[in-house]
Amino acid sequence: MLSKAVPLFLVFGTALAMMPVKPQVSADRSLVDFMLQTRGVGIGDPALKQYCFNRYLPILKDVSDQYESDYNKCANDYKSECDGIDGKYYEPRENSARTAKETCDALLKCDGNENYADAFDCYASTGSTYSKILFSLSSDASEYGGAIRELYRAAESVAEFCVNYAERVYWESTDKTYTELQSCLDGDINDSTVKSTTTSTTTAKPTTKVAQTTSVTSTSA
Repeated sequence: MLSKAVPLFLVFGTALAMMPVKPQVSADRSLVDFMLQTRGVGIGDPALKQYCFNRYLPILKDVSDQYESDYNKCANDYKSECDGIDGKYYEPRENSARTAKETCDALLKCDGNENYADAFDCYASTGSTYSKILFSLSSDASEYGGAIRELYRAAESVAEFCVNYAERVYWESTDKTYTELQSCLDGDINDSTVKSTTTSTTTAKPTTKVAQTTSVTSTSA
């Protein structure tokens, strides 16, 4: 029976590496735990056991697939949001890198002076000029960094809510399915076709009684 079980392993996309919340669900572990704890008539009835697992394992697989899809969507949305934030501040970062390089290049040129006095004069003059530029760079960088950090936090909050919701749906659906599977193994088989037949038969009986009553009334008259 186990060799025919539907695999419930979850596969997550490459965006998982960026996610602030890692998946807390292990579908295969949940199934193993259930099978170790399961009880009921189905344990001693191979036919019933096979029927129940064949019926509910595909449902559990669908639940796992849905969670996998939901989580990957959360991860992809989070990655897209972060990429958008980075894109918004790409130009300011490039400008900062360019300024830093220009500053370093200007200071390194001073070392080209063979005369020590000229070299120190160059450092003093260049350092004074670029200190104002670097102060502006530092101020801007601090502002950009704070703004980006807030945007990242907002994106993380949305991602966490998304993942928590996906997990809640997963666990609710899984618990419901395992409960029904256990009931099936206990011998309580809820089949919609059986319910439909029973309902039709029950509904037909009052009509027969009414017909019989009418017949008796006519005879008495």
